[in-house]
Amino acid sequence: MGGGGSYYDRDVTDKSLRTSRGFSSAASNAMSTSRVDKKLLPKDRKLSCKGKSAIVYAFDVTGSMGDLPKIIFDKMPMIAGQLVMNQYLQDPMMSLAAVGDVYCDGAPLQVCDFAAAREMDSWLKRVWVEGGGGGQHYESYEFMAYYYAYLCDVSEVEMPFVLFTGDEGFRESLGGDELSERFGGKRESTTATQVFADLKKKFKGNVFLIHKQYDASYNAEIVREWRRVLGEGRVIDLPDDLAIADVTLGVFALGSGSRTLDEYIKDIQSRPLEMGGKKYEKQSDDRIEIVRKALKPFAETMAAVYKDRPNTKTGATGKKAGSKKASKKTGSAKAKKKPWQL
Repeated sequence: MGGGGSYYDRDVTDKSLRTSRGFSSAASNAMSTSRVDKKLLPKDRKLSCKGKSAIVYAFDVTGSMGDLPKIIFDKMPMIAGQLVMNQYLQDPMMSLAAVGDVYCDGAPLQVCDFAAAREMDSWLKRVWVEGGGGGQHYESYEFMAYYYAYLCDVSEVEMPFVLFTGDEGFRESLGGDELSERFGGKRESTTATQVFADLKKKFKGNVFLIHKQYDASYNAEIVREWRRVLGEGRVIDLPDDLAIADVTLGVFALGSGSRTLDEYIKDIQSRPLEMGGKKYEKQSDDRIEIVRKALKPFAETMAAVYKDRPNTKTGATGKKAGSKKASKKTGSAKAKKKPWQL
């Protein structure tokens, strides 16, 4: 992910380079900008993606997220490298986005162009980690959802994803005046329920929240509201901030149908321990287990896809190899494309 052509030109897992808070000094320095890059503001901007796979990675940068944005910076080479090397998605292009609160923050919505995975460092360095928020349990995820639902063209994309990373809930009402102020043009008031429904339709159901636990008095309510708009299995618990890369990659691997949960866990266990000229520790059994637990509810919703998926070695589906039904399904030129058929 740098000038040398490797995704691992800078550290992502070496504990010796982390501070006691879990992120490196490189992340702290890179994400230390003190003002917004006005070119990232979404007003009067529209995005389009021409790759086979489109990823929107929208992460909360308010104060309650703590150091997670900096940890994401450290982990992005791992996410980008493993995404491509394991072919979880074909020809992926990513748009980074930063979420705050439209009612109190200076730059609550920051949007980056779609770019190749190995170019994410340059975009991350432009994001302002404002560290604000409104002091309640809502941030403006619904406004970011609005942008990608209505002002982003992914019509040529075969496998699109939207992945929010955050800890708080969203507001149900989006006022027309506020929408016009943030995005330009004359806009009508709407609801978060409608916005998320349209976002899911555009992105073929692949809209997720990786949820960092919030204050216990509100956490259950927040998770319930997200599940209402995204569906069961699409709200994924983040058990440890340092697990963000493994959980993120798991969403792409399972969501594309390219891996079952067991297959993805084997990928974690077999990652190379020398990357970019540096040596890394093998992932701990404890970390692997908490990642498995976090991804299990989503994996269960994908069970039908895995059952009907071709065997990567033989080409046969999960159905009995000699059956007429299996032969007809695999032999028909008009068969509906499956998620792994990119």
